[in-house]
Amino acid sequence: MADFTTADLEGANELLNQTLTDALALKDQLVASHGDDATALLNSLQSKVADLESSLSNMIPELPTVPNVNMQGEFATLVNFDTSTPQGLEQYTTQVANITSQFGTAMADKGLDIDSLASQIQTGGDVGDLLPNLQLPDGETLPIELPSNISLPSVEAVTETISKTSKDVTSLTTKEIEIITEESPGLTKVTKTVTETTKVNPKTVTSTATKELIKVSDTGGTNEYIASTTNQEERDKKYREDKLTEYKRNRTIIPGFYEDKTYRGVPLPIQVFDDDWVYEMEEKANGDINGKLLSKNKTLRYFQSDTYDEDIKNGIDEEVAFVNAQDMGDWNWKEDDKGYIKYDRRFKKKRLTW
Repeated sequence: MADFTTADLEGANELLNQTLTDALALKDQLVASHGDDATALLNSLQSKVADLESSLSNMIPELPTVPNVNMQGEFATLVNFDTSTPQGLEQYTTQVANITSQFGTAMADKGLDIDSLASQIQTGGDVGDLLPNLQLPDGETLPIELPSNISLPSVEAVTETISKTSKDVTSLTTKEIEIITEESPGLTKVTKTVTETTKVNPKTVTSTATKELIKVSDTGGTNEYIASTTNQEERDKKYREDKLTEYKRNRTIIPGFYEDKTYRGVPLPIQVFDDDWVYEMEEKANGDINGKLLSKNKTLRYFQSDTYDEDIKNGIDEEVAFVNAQDMGDWNWKEDDKGYIKYDRRFKKKRLTW
């Protein structure tokens, strides 16, 4: 904290020093009177409180009874004098002399000429723009400068016209659409109609309709293209052939397909999961893969155990029965009453197959 009490110290103030001294004395008296009864405490503190109240009051300056003389206001009265008449000219001269006596030194320090400013204001100049906001307190000889007063508009603000864009007539044009066929293997070239072609920072996007890559300029916009119907049919045919080949290669435990169930034109295989997945799940259910077991939820979802079923039937706790079945290692794929296994799409259903 700054030191304000040392004698002759820059910034020290006698009134502030007295207030701080009285506040410290009150604090010391409170500490010394700790534990006294209420009457004794009141008597010991009354004088200290009175001293502090007096010193605080002495720090508050008296409010002036006469308002400050405002220089801008004094200059503003000049427009009321008619200098074309002897009486008006005399009033004007007297007012300028009065302003000079009060604010002449301060204005000269700012490099401002009172006579020139008075002439401009008398002929219609703006007081706020031409003059600083100087005020002279009552009984003082040096004016003080305050921030400039905020001017309020004298006319209504102009209404801004908001521009509108018609959605019906708005159009965007794409500067470039270029088909890329070499950069992505497996994509089939598609015939398209294109607009003007440029070479400015193109970016690559994928058509959601045809899945081929196209290069579009950063200017964006609308574009038109017509995909070849023949090429689309060829892609669909190739997709069906590849999926059928995959199903026949990876689903051999239960071969065959549905007659009445397809996806994107490809018959669905009877075996729901790949061979590898079926074998892996069975091994995990019995802990045959590095001792890593399936979770309880997955095990009970796909598999059944005679040990588990017998324990549950005998009232053994479900968690205990599950651990016993894991220890026994007799988890097998679930079967329905027709002998369909859980990974067979006919499990608990009736479907025609081929």
